[in-house]
Amino acid sequence: MNKGILLVLSGYLMWGCFPLYWALLNHVNPSEVLVHRILWSVPVLFVLVYFKSSWQANFKSSISSKKELFFLFLTAILITINWGGYILAVNLGRVVEASMGYFLSPVINMMGGYIFFQERISRLKQWAVFFATIGALYYVFSGDSFPWLGLLIGFTFSSYGVARKAMVTSAVPGLYIETLLLLPFIIIFTLWFNANYDLAIFNLNLSTDILLILAGVVTVVPLALFTAGTKLLPMTTVGILFLITPTIQFLVGYVLYDEPVNINQLLGFIGVWVGLIMYSYALIKGK
Repeated sequence: MNKGILLVLSGYLMWGCFPLYWALLNHVNPSEVLVHRILWSVPVLFVLVYFKSSWQANFKSSISSKKELFFLFLTAILITINWGGYILAVNLGRVVEASMGYFLSPVINMMGGYIFFQERISRLKQWAVFFATIGALYYVFSGDSFPWLGLLIGFTFSSYGVARKAMVTSAVPGLYIETLLLLPFIIIFTLWFNANYDLAIFNLNLSTDILLILAGVVTVVPLALFTAGTKLLPMTTVGILFLITPTIQFLVGYVLYDEPVNINQLLGFIGVWVGLIMYSYALIKGK
């Protein structure tokens, strides 16, 4: 198998299996899980950036730019909302809903490219946007409740990607800076949380402690694999392979966790899938 495909595929498969990992921490307050996800990402990112000279140079260049730091702070807020939203979705048993958000992200990214970067959208991609939008709207209004969590996850993920595209900081050093910028807020929040609630870490059991500490590795490793793989592959291939992630998440929620999906919601998903098939075809044909 092509090395680039193996790397990207590994990252996507790990992202797809995220619900399985976060579900192991459903007995912990989602806010605390988010705190540990950010906190323990810092040492992992430090090691990666320190031992790769190009990332180290990119890191030093970015932290010396006030403009770049400002935008990295904004993207840090977006990724925090996205991470927290996904942890909450798993905790609430709404993995299928969250997968819808990620299914929509390629379409949202395409629209973001058109609005902010004047990227051309072909007629075929316009049809892809149409079907995905109709499917999403049908899903939204056919359910018993408004799927705000799935939409929040999808839009924050896509907004993060669009914003980072306009910046010079690459993925791993950028995430390292983002987590460093968040640290002061994490410390303040932890002090407040500890004063009002019982912390799970070091107070429940060893397995919980290990899972919380490994949250950093689980977060960073897929990104590192994805970043390494994208350098070896056309973005067309990367974009199409991404659909593996929400597909696995959908199957985990629907098959393993037995989350309800009524026929109308399934029709909404089908509309989105048709749009994504057209989008993938357009990428392959270069249209």
